[in-house]
Amino acid sequence: GWEVALDRTCFYPAGGGQPADCGTLGGVPVIDVHEEGEQVWHVLPELPTGATLHGEIDWTRRLDHMQQHTGQHILSQVCLERLGAQTISFHLGAEVVTIDLDVANLSFDSVEAIEGECNRLVMEDIPVRAYFVAPEDVPKLNLRKLPTKGERTRIVEIVGVDLSPCGGTHVRCT
Repeated sequence: GWEVALDRTCFYPAGGGQPADCGTLGGVPVIDVHEEGEQVWHVLPELPTGATLHGEIDWTRRLDHMQQHTGQHILSQVCLERLGAQTISFHLGAEVVTIDLDVANLSFDSVEAIEGECNRLVMEDIPVRAYFVAPEDVPKLNLRKLPTKGERTRIVEIVGVDLSPCGGTHVRCT
């Protein structure tokens, strides 16, 4: 296949447990998107023609990822508050989403209470915001986890619920 780099893109590259967007670029299917340093590469089965390319993401897939990723933030925060359990890793797949916690056991009652609280927060229609902060402002924030890269840190805030550094895609409200 081919790898195409653009001056800007609407495609999300795989990272942080979230898969890459799919769609088309210049009418050619985009089968993968990945980042190398600051450059985003679009993997295509053939080279599109033209100096200007129209990109179109698979919106159904993107929205599914946005909803699940936002849900992961809620679940991770509720697990931290209720169990003191940190999220170790997160993987969003086509059929299954996994969240690994640093807790040995979860009782049925704990799982039921966590699920109930997460569902309550989702139904409250809470705003979700994303913004960048300078490195010197990071220590002033009460983040669920510390940032891992970047000069500026992108923060995803579920207002009153979760505050985390994150480069992924999210919905606008719970």
